[in-house]
Amino acid sequence: MNIPLARILSIITLIFFLGCGDKKENEVFKKDLLIKEDATKTWLHKVENYKKSKKYFLVLNKYYSQKIKEHSYMNAAEILDIACVYLADSYDFNEPFMATIKEFDAKYRKEVPALKTTFVDAYFANYYYDKNNLKKASAYFRNITLLKPNDYNSCYNIARAYYDLSYIYYIMGKQNLSLDANQKSFEYFSKIDSPKGLAFVYSNYANIYSAVGDKKRAVENADKAIKAYKSINNTYNVYIGLINKISIYDFLKDSRKSALIDSTYQTFIDSKDENKILKIKIYDFKVENLVQENKLNEAKKILDDLKPIVEEIHSDDLTQEYKVTFALYEIKKNPNYSNFGDIKKALPTLIKNQQYEKANMFYGVLQNNAIQNNDFKNALHYEVEKQIIADSIGNNATKGKIAELETIYQTEKKEQQIAIQKTTIINKNTTIGLLTSLFLGFFLIVIVYITWQKQKKLKLEKQNAQLYTKQLLEKTEEERKRIASDLHDSISHELLSLKNLIEQKTDLTNHKIDLIINDIRIISRNLHPIMFDKIGLKATIEQLVIRTQSVNDFMVTSDITYNNSLSTNDELQVYRIIQEALSNIIKYADALAAKIEMYEKNNCIYIEIKDNGKGFDVGETLNGKSAFGLHNIIERSRAIGGEAKITSDKNGTIVSIQIKNKS
Repeated sequence: MNIPLARILSIITLIFFLGCGDKKENEVFKKDLLIKEDATKTWLHKVENYKKSKKYFLVLNKYYSQKIKEHSYMNAAEILDIACVYLADSYDFNEPFMATIKEFDAKYRKEVPALKTTFVDAYFANYYYDKNNLKKASAYFRNITLLKPNDYNSCYNIARAYYDLSYIYYIMGKQNLSLDANQKSFEYFSKIDSPKGLAFVYSNYANIYSAVGDKKRAVENADKAIKAYKSINNTYNVYIGLINKISIYDFLKDSRKSALIDSTYQTFIDSKDENKILKIKIYDFKVENLVQENKLNEAKKILDDLKPIVEEIHSDDLTQEYKVTFALYEIKKNPNYSNFGDIKKALPTLIKNQQYEKANMFYGVLQNNAIQNNDFKNALHYEVEKQIIADSIGNNATKGKIAELETIYQTEKKEQQIAIQKTTIINKNTTIGLLTSLFLGFFLIVIVYITWQKQKKLKLEKQNAQLYTKQLLEKTEEERKRIASDLHDSISHELLSLKNLIEQKTDLTNHKIDLIINDIRIISRNLHPIMFDKIGLKATIEQLVIRTQSVNDFMVTSDITYNNSLSTNDELQVYRIIQEALSNIIKYADALAAKIEMYEKNNCIYIEIKDNGKGFDVGETLNGKSAFGLHNIIERSRAIGGEAKITSDKNGTIVSIQIKNKS
C-alpha cells in the first residue's frame, strides 16, 4: 500500500506525541545535580572565556596534560567534552586541538566508559560535515546512536546525534532514514523532557516536509521550532530557526522569503548581537535580497564587512556560502563575470559526498550567470543537473502518488463536465420542442428557425471540436512533461547512483551507463523541452535546430522574427508542429537541407518549413494509413486558430501555417 510520506509523517508524529511505548522505553532521566568542580574546569566551562583565545587553549592544554600525567582519564575526557562543544559550534577545527582529540582517541579513550567519550565522534562528525564529507560525518554520528543511555547527559548526547544524523540524511536525499532518525531523536529528547530538543525535532520535521513538497506542514513545524526556542529564551537558536525557515522558503520558492530575510536582518541589527556565525548566515541572505533589488553598493558594503569574519572563522562550509553570495553580486554587477573556478571545482566533491543542498545552490549560481549571458546551452545543462539534485532531495514515490491522485481528480472532473454537457443538450432539445409546438401554425417561420438552429449547432459543434482538440493536446503535453520529468529525474539519477556504487568499474561499464543516461536525456528532451518555460519559443526552436543538425548530420537554418504574441500553450503547439515537420523531413524526404521561417505581418503569424527533398503526393498520402505526422501538423494548427497548407513536388516540400494573432 503506497501511502504518501507526508501522511506517514503526520501519523507517526502523532503517535510519538501521544507517548506510545512500554514503560521501559518511556523511562525519563532527570538532570544531574550540579557538582562542585575545581576552579580551572569551572573557568573553562564559561562560554565567555572561549573566543578562540590563546589563553583558553593554554589553560585547556595545561589542564589536559596534567590529568593525563595523573592517569585521571575521566577528568581529561570531561574537559575535552566541554571544549568540543564550544569549538564545534564555532566551526573551530584547528590542527593542535584536532591532534589532541586524535591522541586521546587512540591512547586513552578505552580507559573511559563509552558514554563519556561520545564527544570524540561528535567532534569528528562536525569536522567532516564542515568539509562536506557527509558519508564520514554520518558514520561518526551513527557510532553514538549505537549506545544506550544511562543518565541525563548520555541521553541528550544520543538524542542530539540522532538529530544531526536526521539533518544529514535530509540533505543527502534519504528522507525515510531522516524520518527514522528524527523519530528516535524525539524519543530520546522526550526521556529528558528537553524543550530545546523538541525544537530540534520540529526543525527537522520542517526540513523533511519541505523535501516532499508539503509547504504547509514545513512552515508549521518551522514556526513550532522558533516558538519552542523563544519559550526557553534561547536567542541563538531562535535565529537559527529563522534561518532554517528562510531556507525552506527558498527551497519551496515561497514569495515570503524576501520579507522574512529583511525582518530577521533588521532584528539582528537592532539586537546588536555579535555572534559571528549568525552574522555570516543572516548577512549572506541580506546580500541576496539587495542584489535582487539592484542595490549593489549596499550589498558590496556588507560583503566587505563579512570578508574578514569569514576568513577568521576559516570554515569550509561558511566560506563556500560566502563565495556563492559574492558570485551572485559579481554576476549582477558584471554579466561577463566568469571567476567560478572554486565553485566548479567543489561541485564534483559535493555530489560525490551527496551534499545535494549545497550543490543545488552552486548550480543555481552557474545557471544564473549562463542565462544572463544568453548561454542557453549551459543554462539547460545546469537546469538538468538541478532537477536531478532536487529529485535526490525529494521523494520520487511520493511525487508519483501525487501524480496518480491528480489523474484521478482530472478523470472525475471530466465526468462532471460530461454530465453538465448532457444536461445542457437535454435542456436545449426541450426548449426546441416547446418552441416548435407553440409556433406550429407558423410553419415557414419554424422551418427558418430550425435551419438557423442547425447552423448554430453545427458552428457550436465545430467550436467544441476545436476546443476539445486543443484541450486534448494540452493534456497530452502535460502528460509528456510528467513522463519526461519522471524519466529524466528518476531513472537518470538512479543510473548515476548505480554508476557510483559499482565496485568493479570498467570503461565498458561506465560507457554503457553513460549511453543509457544520454538516451534517457534525449527521450526526456523529445517528450518535453525542459527550458521552454524559461527561455521561450524562439530560443527553444534555435536549440532544436542545433540539436537536429548535430544528431542527424543534416543542415537546418532558421530565420525567426517573433514578438511573443502567442500564449505559452499555443507557443508549445507551434514548437510541436516544427518538431514534427523536421522529423518527417529526416525520415522520408531524402533532403540535404531544410529551413524554418517565422514572422508576423498584418496581424497574423506565418510559419514556413521547407526542404529540398524528393517530394510526395500530398492528397494520396493524406488519405493513406501512414499520414499521422501530417494530420498531427494540421490538427495542432487548427487547435490554436491557425490553418496549415502542405505543398510538395520533385523540388521539395513546403509546410505553411498561418495563425491569426488573437492579441
